[in-house]
Amino acid sequence: MRIIDFEKFIREIPYNYQAFEVKRKVWKNLSQSSIIDRIFDKKEQITLSRFDLFHATWDLEEFIIKVLMWGYPTKGRGKNIDNLLLLENFDLLINKLKPYEGKVNITLLEVQTLLEIKGLGFSTLSKILYFKRLKIESYPALILDMKVINALNSGRFEDSGIEKFKDLNYDNAVFEYVKYLYFMNSLADQMKAEADQVEMFLYEYGLNLKEPVGEDGDWNEL
Repeated sequence: MRIIDFEKFIREIPYNYQAFEVKRKVWKNLSQSSIIDRIFDKKEQITLSRFDLFHATWDLEEFIIKVLMWGYPTKGRGKNIDNLLLLENFDLLINKLKPYEGKVNITLLEVQTLLEIKGLGFSTLSKILYFKRLKIESYPALILDMKVINALNSGRFEDSGIEKFKDLNYDNAVFEYVKYLYFMNSLADQMKAEADQVEMFLYEYGLNLKEPVGEDGDWNEL
């Protein structure tokens, strides 16, 4: 089974529509409460899509929190979100991202430096880079989280080059990121699709597919 076998389906994936519901009660009593209140605007629940985030970059502080809400509607496990929203860490992130306002490129070394901020993991950072439309070594940033990582190294797919990710994990993801971007863009080009669509396919279906067997497959009745 190959990712490219699903090219017709992948070309139809409406990635800009991917949205998550965020409840106000989950985001109460956190640092940056004034920005959070502004985002909810007296509503108890909002829905954020990829399209919304691509068009939310005019206010950097609000943008960052919306990315966190979209990526972790229930705030995720552990204290990473709480830590990142603390005044010292949040201000540091904002100050480090401001120089890239209006820019296109960021180096891998600069990406690694951002990961020194407490509470900021690579999955979250890849989302920020993606929605800011930044490029690393000429490749547009893509989201790389654990679901995508697990899909790539699950052994389910046999696309050429995917074997390079057999040892990919969360700890080494930043060092393999450019390789990942190259692979995803190459696949997308072959399918005449968007790399965003390939990423969403892996996120939604990469761990939930099994090649059918039966009368037209390799299954033999016992």
